Amino acid sequence: MKAIRWLLKLMLVMITLPLILAVWLAKWFVVFLHHCSAWIFYLLGSVLLATAILSYLMHQSQGMEALQMLIGGFVIFMIPQVVGGVVVLLELAAVMLRQVWYI
Repeated sequence: MKAIRWLLKLMLVMITLPLILAVWLAKWFVVFLHHCSAWIFYLLGSVLLATAILSYLMHQSQGMEALQMLIGGFVIFMIPQVVGGVVVLLELAAVMLRQVWYI
């Protein structure tokens, strides 16, 4: 009985190992893209936010135009935050797959 349980556990490990590897590779690919593009999005979002505020304060744009720039800057600024959440979800998927090994 113990040998059968050990063999079943070994089969589960062999089945989940490629899945864990795929999730791990996807996570690190997303992390790489996140770190490469985050500073660009932060810079672009900050420029849009500063432009919106300063153009409104200097009466170069009306309130609606400034609000549109503020919303656009905020959305661009938040893209890396959303991608960071995807990284966390991928890590959670890897942990859940690893739990199969402890049955």
